[in-house]
Amino acid sequence: MTRDELMKTLHDYTPWELLHRNRRQDAQNMEPVNQSLEVPVTDAEKNTGLHLPQIPDLDNNTFSSDIFFCHAPGQHYMIVQHDRYTPGTMHRHDFFELQVCIEGEFMQQINSKRLQMHSGDICLIPPMVSHLVDIQNYTILVNLLIPEKHFKNICLSQLHGDNVLSKVFMGNVYYNSVNDYVIFHTNGNPSIMDIVLSICQESLEKKPYYIYMMDTELLLFLGVLLRNYESTCELPQIHRKQDGINYGILQYIEENYQHISLQELADKFHYTPQHMSSLLKELTGFNFSRYILEKRMQAAQDYLLNTTLKIKDISIVCGYQNQEHFIRTFRKYYGTTPIDYRNQHRTSIS
Repeated sequence: MTRDELMKTLHDYTPWELLHRNRRQDAQNMEPVNQSLEVPVTDAEKNTGLHLPQIPDLDNNTFSSDIFFCHAPGQHYMIVQHDRYTPGTMHRHDFFELQVCIEGEFMQQINSKRLQMHSGDICLIPPMVSHLVDIQNYTILVNLLIPEKHFKNICLSQLHGDNVLSKVFMGNVYYNSVNDYVIFHTNGNPSIMDIVLSICQESLEKKPYYIYMMDTELLLFLGVLLRNYESTCELPQIHRKQDGINYGILQYIEENYQHISLQELADKFHYTPQHMSSLLKELTGFNFSRYILEKRMQAAQDYLLNTTLKIKDISIVCGYQNQEHFIRTFRKYYGTTPIDYRNQHRTSIS
């Protein structure tokens, strides 16, 4: 697929969009609106390009990532194109949404605030924030849907530090200070838009190793965004000193979970082990031992699915000097041995 072919795909209307655009035109002309009978629902709702089939209506308009990610098995995040001319509905979801306006302009509402979005604007909306997107024109808007777990990995492992993404993540996941949104005004920076279009191509073409390419391009996208626009974006601030300390604790664990002890962690931040254990329980919902186990098992899963490392090597990089201990722990956690887990998921790797 060439870049011109990609842009044509993004510009083309789906049957579902055409249905709603025709309804809109008929309503303006004061003509009876009965177009829905002319386009079968199965055709109008089929997956076209980066558009998803229509998401089912929920009573509380709160959507789980399971509804979306069933269409992208194996991917760590998704990129989807927002439907045009369809009626906007206030909703929220349990993942991070990174909106990229490739061209055009549209109106959206985040909680009670209405915002006019323009070409080149990039808006990050955290989980469980109510918002509505209303596109009644040709605008091309793509959304990167990033599960909380993957966003956490990005903030604490790969782009860690005192940056706006980490502040948003910490504020919305670990503290009770929810930030509604963060907007980066890029004015259509060609470098950033080129990365986003590359992600679109990888998602559409699904060539070998496309998942790895998408992960790499997402990190590059976020890195360029922070480098060039962090100082000018509308960003939340960590107001309490303790918030910064809590972030430091979680980041330190992320970097040292393979070998750290509770005593070492407490000494590092000048707490007693008892206080540190209570604080960690408050922040994560786990005691120290369980939280370290979660980190090690998540890392083991990642190495098994995304590398060809031997089991004994994976056990070492995850903090287990004894391979048998690692295998027993892994089996208790996942219900199967590491080698069986890798074999069972070999299809999703390829």
